[in-house]
Amino acid sequence: MATYKGSQCTGDCSGHKAGARYARRGGRALTFSSPSFNKGMRLEQAAMKARGKRTRMGITKKSR
Repeated sequence: MATYKGSQCTGDCSGHKAGARYARRGGRALTFSSPSFNKGMRLEQAAMKARGKRTRMGITKKSR
């Protein structure tokens, strides 16, 4: 089974990847139709926070 940043995926992880891309571009709205999208978004937000970038569940500016 495929994984994306430690989270198991069904199929090709496209939902996780799309959610992560959305978070990197500043998106912050969760969706009701895709739990994998939401998981990818949360994983990316946690990674951005760990790298020192601020997220208001979306803002990706470097912390000062």
